[in-house]
Amino acid sequence: MYEETATSLRTHRHVRVQVTGKTVRTGDVIDFGGRGYTVIDVLDFSDGKRGLRFRTGEALIVESDEELSAVRAFRKR
Repeated sequence: MYEETATSLRTHRHVRVQVTGKTVRTGDVIDFGGRGYTVIDVLDFSDGKRGLRFRTGEALIVESDEELSAVRAFRKR
C-alpha cells in the first residue's frame, strides 16, 4: 500500500493511500473524479468481489485486485 501524508489534525493524521478491493476499509474516503465518497459499509461476495456503500447512499462493486485512491485517517500516537 502506497502512503503519502496529506494533512494533519489534532487527533488523527490523514494519509493518501492506494487501496485494493481487498484492503478498503469502512471510513476510507474514495476519490472518484475529484469528489470524495466515504465508505460506510463493506460487503464480501462469494465470487471475491466486494460491495462498497457510501455515505451518499450510492454503492459500488469492485474486484478484489482493483486499485482505488483513498484517504485514510490514522489515530495520532
